[in-house]
Amino acid sequence: MDCKDCKKRIKDFLNDSLNSKANIEFAEHVKSCHECMEELSIEYLVNEGLKRLDSATSFDLESELNEKINKTYKRAKFYKNFTFICILSVVTVAFLLGLFLSTLFVF
Repeated sequence: MDCKDCKKRIKDFLNDSLNSKANIEFAEHVKSCHECMEELSIEYLVNEGLKRLDSATSFDLESELNEKINKTYKRAKFYKNFTFICILSVVTVAFLLGLFLSTLFVF
């Protein structure tokens, strides 16, 4: 993902509307690109800061954003690995079933 794509997806990321592949690409890019991370931070601080302006509680928006990026990345990686394991399991079961059936019909 390049900076142009990343900046287009900031709002989607903040609204949790990216798919798992896009989440991984986004998180990897902002972790390695200072400019895009800064853009994301500003957008997050403005949106969340305005929402919480009237509340009397204290908050650390920078830590919350980093936590959101890390959770999103971990969740997307888990989903990707889980999907791979499911596909591998189905292929293995199909292979073993085929092997079993072929031994039944051998005279």
